[in-house]
Amino acid sequence: MIFNIIGLAAFSHLAVEFFTSHLEINTKPFSCNLCMGFWVSLFPLVIQYGNDGFLAAALTGVTSEAIYRILNRL
Repeated sequence: MIFNIIGLAAFSHLAVEFFTSHLEINTKPFSCNLCMGFWVSLFPLVIQYGNDGFLAAALTGVTSEAIYRILNRL
């Protein structure tokens, strides 16, 4: 499960960077790492893990936001 969370968090961070810089879409789910991480991972994780997938999706959003903050600090 941890590899799913880290992988989906990294993917959602890359998706947010793509949407905001290349496509210039600045609406809420596409410009927020936490939101994008949650929505990208919600359906795959709920299908794979059942009710525990909701918690894993929330953790994915938080991990994506942490990746964003760490990269901006560098």
